[in-house]
Amino acid sequence: MNNPVNLIEILRHDDNFQTIVCNMLQSVFEVSFDGVIITEAGPDYPIIYVNPAFCGITGYSFSELLGKSPSILQGEGTDKDVLIDLRNKLDNGENFHGRAFNYRKNGEKFLMEWKIVPIKNKAGVVSHFFATQREIDKDSNTFQGPNLQLPEKK
Repeated sequence: MNNPVNLIEILRHDDNFQTIVCNMLQSVFEVSFDGVIITEAGPDYPIIYVNPAFCGITGYSFSELLGKSPSILQGEGTDKDVLIDLRNKLDNGENFHGRAFNYRKNGEKFLMEWKIVPIKNKAGVVSHFFATQREIDKDSNTFQGPNLQLPEKK
């Protein structure tokens, strides 16, 4: 009997494997409770995919976000230091994890937690970024100072 690793290696040689995996991943993204966003790595990080949860959190439709920069969600209350750290990490092809206020389409401010990872092409160059985003319940956190440093949950 094949172990899972060997089975995966066999399937990788199947012409349909990538299609099967892509369809499976899309299904997972579509039912995720967390917002999922995929951007290109180029200037302004144009959005190429968002899942329904992301649209539900932000109030924007897929078509309204496609090709736009994720900065469409930022506003006056978005912590500039977090954005500088975000930009530096992305520019260096590093993972990012942070929290900041964003804004829904209707202008409502909300606290968002981001986890972003670079996606590299076969040459090892960052081509895209994959992010999960989750709205943080303001009532369950204690805010400390203007930098929104939140206590870690134990």
